[in-house]
Amino acid sequence: MFATKSRVIVGLTTYYNENLMISLSGLSRLGRKLTLIIHNDNPVTKITMRQIRRMGYKGKLHIINSQHNIGLLNSRLAIIEYVKQHRIKAPWFVFADDDDILLNIDIPHVRDNHFAIIQNMIVLRARLIDVFRAIQNPDSIVIDGQDNILVRPHLGMSGTLVRTSQLFELYKVFKTAHKQISDITEGLGFMAPIDMMMWSALNIIARDGVSDASPIYMDTVNYIATDIDNVLTKYGMLVRPTKDAQSKISAAIARCDDAIRAALSAGGDTEN
Repeated sequence: MFATKSRVIVGLTTYYNENLMISLSGLSRLGRKLTLIIHNDNPVTKITMRQIRRMGYKGKLHIINSQHNIGLLNSRLAIIEYVKQHRIKAPWFVFADDDDILLNIDIPHVRDNHFAIIQNMIVLRARLIDVFRAIQNPDSIVIDGQDNILVRPHLGMSGTLVRTSQLFELYKVFKTAHKQISDITEGLGFMAPIDMMMWSALNIIARDGVSDASPIYMDTVNYIATDIDNVLTKYGMLVRPTKDAQSKISAAIARCDDAIRAALSAGGDTEN
C-alpha cells in the first residue's frame, strides 16, 4: 500500500453529525494542506464523502463509521490506529471536536524535543449568533471576557498540534492501560475529562526517558470552542460533578496519570 503524505492530519470526532457544519467551516478554509480523518461515533447514522464535499471540504479525506458508540477516548484511539494501519504520513497531528473550529495549522520551526505546539483558544459561551459569526468569519468574534472568553494558553488535546510519532506512543500506552482507564472513567459518575486525561498522559509519556521534552507555546489563537449547550447531563451522565467539581476532575486525571505511569513501567507496548 502506498503511503499518503500530508503536513498535518486532523482527527475529527463526531456524534451529532449536524455539528459538522461548524467544524468543516474552518477546515474548508485550510485548503489542501491537511488530511482529514472523521470518526463517526453515532451507529445510527452514516457519513459519506459526498456529504462532506457538499459542506465545502475538498482536501484529503477518510471516514470511519463506527458500528457501536464507543465514546470520545476510543474514537480518538480508533483514528490513531487507522493512521497506523493505512500508513498515512504526516509529521503533525491535531484533534478537533465536531462543534469547534480549527483556525490554522501553522507550524513554527521547533526543536526535536518539542512534542506539541500549545496555542490560545476562544470559547463561545452564550450566544448562538456568535457561533454563526464564527462559521462565516472567525475574525469577527469579539472577546469580551464574559460571553466570549480567551483561554491563554489552552492546555488540552483539542486544537493542539502534536507530533504524530509521539501520538503513536500515546496510543500504545493507552492500549496497555485500557482496562485500568476504563475502570476509572466508568466509575466516576460524571463524564470523564478525556481531553485533559489525554493531554496529561501525553506529557508524561513524552518525558519518559527524555527529560528535556516539552511543548512549545505560540501566542496565537488557533481554535474556537463552542460551549453554549449548558445542560447538566449528556448521554445519561452528569457533565460535571455537582459538588467539588474541580477537585473531583483533578482526582480523576491523577488516577489516569497513575495508570499511565504503571503502563510505562510495564513496558507500555502492544502488538500494535
